[in-house]
Amino acid sequence: MASATLWIGAIAAFWGIAYAINGATQAGAYVTVPVPLDAFIDPESAFAHPKQLPEGTSLQPSGNSVDLRAWDSTILEQLLSRGDTAVTGVALGLGAVLLRRLLLSILEGEPFRKGNPSRIARLAGLVVLSGFVANFLPQIAATMVLTRVGLSPSGIPTVHIPLLPIAAALLLLILAEAFRRGSELADDTAATI
Repeated sequence: MASATLWIGAIAAFWGIAYAINGATQAGAYVTVPVPLDAFIDPESAFAHPKQLPEGTSLQPSGNSVDLRAWDSTILEQLLSRGDTAVTGVALGLGAVLLRRLLLSILEGEPFRKGNPSRIARLAGLVVLSGFVANFLPQIAATMVLTRVGLSPSGIPTVHIPLLPIAAALLLLILAEAFRRGSELADDTAATI
């Protein structure tokens, strides 16, 4: 299981980076970015008529938002639109290294080995970092695309803060504290014997 974790992490990191690099080779073609629905609704209209889409753009429904496909993308737009996959892949790769060491110490019968609490805390940091960065990069790409096609005059990205990574990181930090206390108890027990 520890070896499989490392392989899965390596594949995820490779896939995320390769996917982003592949996007950079697609510059000039279509780019797909998630955008809030209110970017296409005229708020001053009582009936909320959709705004006219510029030529070379189209909308596709995607959950609570829509995806905008726009022609004539730039390299930066392509990289940022796929940046969430790259960041998540790299975070999974780094997390797999940390998790492998943790799993090996548990398999060796030393779950409270020195260093395990910090590994779990670093996993929590990776979860938060990847959750925020992976969420923010496509939003920057969406702002760039909306500005380029003339649908967003402000040029300021809309920031949505994901709560799931924060909750997962808090649980990991609680687990790290439990492992730290377990490590202290194991050290105290070894000292008294």
